[in-house]
Amino acid sequence: MNFKPVFRVIAALLGVMALLMGLCGGVSYWQGEAAVTWRALLHSAGGTLVVAGILWALTRNRQELSRRDGLGVVTFGWLLAGLAGAAPYWLSGVIASPMAAIFESVSGLTTTGATVIPVLEGVPRGILLWRALTQFIGGMGVLVLVMAVLPFSGAGGMQLFRAEMPGPTKDRIEPRMASTAKMLWGVYLILAAVLLVLLRAGGMTWCDAICHSLTTVATGGFSTRTASIAAFDSVYIETVLTFFMLLCGVNFAVHYRALRGDVAAWWRDAEARFFLGIFFVAAVAATFGLHHARAGLAWSSAAREAAFTCASLITSTGFSTGNFDLWPALLKWMLALLMLMGGCAESTAGGIKAGRIQVLLKTVIREVRLFMQPQAVIPVKIGRKVLNDELLRSILAFVLLFFLILVGGIAALLPFMPDIQTAASSAIASLSNVGPGFAGVGPASSYAAIPAGGQGILAVLMLVGRLELLTVLAILMPSFWRK
Repeated sequence: MNFKPVFRVIAALLGVMALLMGLCGGVSYWQGEAAVTWRALLHSAGGTLVVAGILWALTRNRQELSRRDGLGVVTFGWLLAGLAGAAPYWLSGVIASPMAAIFESVSGLTTTGATVIPVLEGVPRGILLWRALTQFIGGMGVLVLVMAVLPFSGAGGMQLFRAEMPGPTKDRIEPRMASTAKMLWGVYLILAAVLLVLLRAGGMTWCDAICHSLTTVATGGFSTRTASIAAFDSVYIETVLTFFMLLCGVNFAVHYRALRGDVAAWWRDAEARFFLGIFFVAAVAATFGLHHARAGLAWSSAAREAAFTCASLITSTGFSTGNFDLWPALLKWMLALLMLMGGCAESTAGGIKAGRIQVLLKTVIREVRLFMQPQAVIPVKIGRKVLNDELLRSILAFVLLFFLILVGGIAALLPFMPDIQTAASSAIASLSNVGPGFAGVGPASSYAAIPAGGQGILAVLMLVGRLELLTVLAILMPSFWRK
């Protein structure tokens, strides 16, 4: 790995974070908050900017970014971003433990939304804005933002894009990667702006509307309220957020084409149809289940809670309007499956991805048909596209690796957890970047009670899940470090 081009990109990444910390510090000062808050944000911004400046000074001459360099940038860039992002929480005193502050930072940047802050109502607005911004830049990918403003040469630029935009395939909507990055961020900003206006119209304060618009389009789930969206008790707000969570769970390249006038792109995308179909079936099943499990619950109330919860978990957002940990056991199993599947490729959602699950199901169907007709030639098709065996193998390997890491994570967490349900659900919620789980980490709880060792393991699972497993694991291979 060539460290000079790697340091150059990481310097730009840290520069973006320093700028946003400074912005939050300015907001905190303007709001008249305690000096400890805005000073913590400004000191964090200054320290991060110094580190960025040193790295930039070491690499003033542009060099080509290789594929291996791209892997290094993504992995080490996210690690350093997680450490830098923890500083405001710790220095402000909002979070006392350094490990817990790192957990909160990584949870934000990976759009997981798990929190160690048990009560949010007393948290300064500058810190709430910083939490929301970490999810916003992590949702579309801070490195994709860097790509939009910093020219790259070499194969590493595509490698950055591949790691930042999860999924089995990548769409180039423009010939140049920088143009693609700009277009994706443009769509992202438009959605956030529209949602901000709608939430403000629904009665949210400016602070609540800004933070929730940022964390919704990122499918992150950080809220400004301890009770999450339930605190607003508004059918309008829940409906708007449900729509936007699902919208941001769909491939952003599809949104770009639709905004350019090809509205049919939304329907033509096979993965989007599959994703929305699974959501619809789950929401209907949950509506019936809740109506029959709770005596006297109206159909409309059951549908309202079911649709919001299913949208929140299948998109890995993690907002809640009630305690879904109290749902019937069969429905909780269904919610766990939604968490594992996640949204579409090149969306801000986490999980295995709907496209991979769709391919797996079609592959199983093909194998059953081949068992009955061994001489038949039956391709696996998604829409009109025939998938080659190499892509099928990579998807099968990814899913197998996902579950191996999940099982390993659960085993590692058991000594730190009160029960296996808490360990399993927290591992699923972290690796799939969902946030809340069941039992001790349900929507009515937080991750504050988990020991530092457990928080560290969960933070690693969040990073591995956000970077889609292989990016992080690649740097552990001896061949990565050979010249």
